[in-house]
Amino acid sequence: MSSRYAVGFDFDHTLGLDHQLERKIILEMLATYAHEHDTRYDVAAADASVDDVLTSYRVGSLTPEVAIAGFLEQHVTVHGAAIMDTVSQFRELVIGRAKEFITPIDGALEVLAALAEMNVPIAILTNGWSPFQEEKARLIHFSGPVLVSERIGFRKPAPEAFAVLAEHLACAPVDMFFVGDDPGADCAGATAAGMQSVWFDWENRTYPTDISPPAHTIRSLSELLPLLQGRG
Repeated sequence: MSSRYAVGFDFDHTLGLDHQLERKIILEMLATYAHEHDTRYDVAAADASVDDVLTSYRVGSLTPEVAIAGFLEQHVTVHGAAIMDTVSQFRELVIGRAKEFITPIDGALEVLAALAEMNVPIAILTNGWSPFQEEKARLIHFSGPVLVSERIGFRKPAPEAFAVLAEHLACAPVDMFFVGDDPGADCAGATAAGMQSVWFDWENRTYPTDISPPAHTIRSLSELLPLLQGRG
């Protein structure tokens, strides 16, 4: 069966989970740094503030290294070049531990296999940093292109990000479905780009009333296949 359409996916909380790997690595780096430099820090305060670090680089305002350096400087008294030497290891540490943490969402492997059988072109469009996002996709055996915001230069919901996706899949936006869990970045972004947005609401959330509604809502990935089969 040859497909006349294509499917784009978000990764995090859509195809896979990383079980807070980056958070764990950042806190471990802080503990190691404090031990190596014989300095103390407030463990509870660090735990309470680390999510702000993740947010600052996930929204693209800072690189992970700059955000984590600021976090370490906030919590320890020994500053200087040693901090940058420490944070320079962040990406390598995350990649090295990824296999321990990355798991597919329920039904992801089965749906990806079914799409391969149907000859449906697929790709991932994800916000994040390289090569972590690519490694996540590899660990769930994703076989299509993986387009990461840090590499393509655009972040969802920017229309340019979805244009890159359409170009890679050689498919007109009107003939594309985009599946994601984030109403703003995924659904509103895909809708604005002229694609059929599919909100994957497996976490039972409330869709915001101030942004464009999705074309479709699914509660499990298996519900995607009937949508596509109906397209024919």
